[in-house]
Amino acid sequence: MHVLFVDDNPLMQQVISRFLMSQGYTVAIADSAEQALNLTRHERYHLVVIDMRLPDRDGPDLLRALRQEPGMASCPAIAVSGLGEDDRERTVLAGFDAFLSKPIDLDELLAAVQRYVDTDRARAFGV
Repeated sequence: MHVLFVDDNPLMQQVISRFLMSQGYTVAIADSAEQALNLTRHERYHLVVIDMRLPDRDGPDLLRALRQEPGMASCPAIAVSGLGEDDRERTVLAGFDAFLSKPIDLDELLAAVQRYVDTDRARAFGV
């Protein structure tokens, strides 16, 4: 299962990608919205995890753009934010499926990833 993780913090990229790979997921990393959009033009992802504050776009704007890409319209998306509850309402309005506060609790992340990847897998098989 392919997960796209979008965050401009190199340490966060390393920790999250290694953790998800240790759980059997294939992880692609983008450090900007533009890079994330380019990656989705070449690969289908089962889930995207997006930082709310990126250098070139905010998370909701990136999600809107990603949902316009072929095969990404119904891709589940998890928002992550260092501002915590201040960003929760924005994520719901933007269409994110879940919200996690930084620092990210790895158990919560894994539960969310499993929930949304399983949902996407079921959708792909018509279940």
